[in-house]
Amino acid sequence: MNEKPLLLVIDDEIEILKTLKDSLEDENFRVQTLPDGHKALDLIGKLIPDLIMLDIFMPNCNGLELLEKIKKEYPQQRIMIISGFGNIPVAIEAIKKGALDFIEKPLNLDEILNKINYLKKEYKTNTINKNVNKTTNKETQKKLGVIGQSFLFCELMRQIDKIANLNFPVIIYGQHGTGKSLIAKYIHETSSFSHKPFKIINCSFHSQNLSEEFKQVSKLNSGTIYFKNINDLEIENQKKLIELIEQNKKIRIIASTIEPLFQLCCENKFNKTLYYKLNVTPIEIPPLNKRRYDIPLLIDHFLKLSNKEQNKKIVFNNRSIRFLRNYNWVGNTLELKNIIHQIVTTTKNEHEIISIENLNLVLKEKEIQLIEEQSYLRFNSFLEAINVFEKKFLLYHLQKHHYDLNQVCDHLNLTTPQLKDKMLKLNI
Repeated sequence: MNEKPLLLVIDDEIEILKTLKDSLEDENFRVQTLPDGHKALDLIGKLIPDLIMLDIFMPNCNGLELLEKIKKEYPQQRIMIISGFGNIPVAIEAIKKGALDFIEKPLNLDEILNKINYLKKEYKTNTINKNVNKTTNKETQKKLGVIGQSFLFCELMRQIDKIANLNFPVIIYGQHGTGKSLIAKYIHETSSFSHKPFKIINCSFHSQNLSEEFKQVSKLNSGTIYFKNINDLEIENQKKLIELIEQNKKIRIIASTIEPLFQLCCENKFNKTLYYKLNVTPIEIPPLNKRRYDIPLLIDHFLKLSNKEQNKKIVFNNRSIRFLRNYNWVGNTLELKNIIHQIVTTTKNEHEIISIENLNLVLKEKEIQLIEEQSYLRFNSFLEAINVFEKKFLLYHLQKHHYDLNQVCDHLNLTTPQLKDKMLKLNI
């Protein structure tokens, strides 16, 4: 890890850029130079410099305007103005617009070092703290099985690390199987609440059970309460949760949902007051199909877990890993985990190398089960399912026997009045 502060010097005079770069690098700074201010905003976003040294007067770029643009897009960015001799009023104007300080031309290296040497100590301290936090968080990720290296995953973890220590409620949005409960646990483990209780309340349970859970929660002095599937929480219990939040400020609330709560509010299915109390720091877990770069890493992780559990040494060949990487993971990470566990459990050879052919056998069976499950989900009641089945069953036999009612009755062991009654009720 480089422990030298990074400076970005923007000036149209090449000699000044060269002199500053050589001199400041000798003083243990990293220096990036830019002769054209028009490219500054893009470069700042990539470099994230510790300090920008910006010439206020450049022929093709207005330094004051560039200063305003930088501060608007990167409010925390520190900028030191380089001004020509006798331009003090302009330099003061720049400070009013957000510049940290100014230095005059001709440049004096000692003066510059006096103004920027504090960066070295600050950078070293921040680097140590970042490394400690990063190491701690990486260890927690490994322990909990929070796996990924894709851009979306890293962005998610950066967002989580920023909010973990804030004593605000968190809503975790995400599809089924994306790992919302895992992320809730990670937030708790990396926060200042980590040494305190972590309690899970599944809002999909019956309301009577939840009432008992709420009574227990109200007795807690501190800790994290994770409300899983809060979109299923009944209206009456939503009101109780509002009271709980208002009465106990020392409890950290984390909630997860597979449905957009704002939409539920619009449909009067979710309490608006509760929504605004919870929706302070929302995060969304991307579906597995949008972070395919992570799939081989997850395969390796789940495979190690299952092999250890089953005392086997099963591996996947490269073609099967590519196949799984391109598969449509409707059930996200949970589906991938279950598939790998099923393969390891059902494979008899302890040293089997899993091929695409092996995968197809398991995935075809899973797809058949999924189609059956989806067909069951169409029905709102047991009676509706019976009626649909009976209607299709009767239509099949009527068509088979060319609507000869006597033949259908003989085949199904029904009387003619019984058959006609059924046809009337089923609207055939």
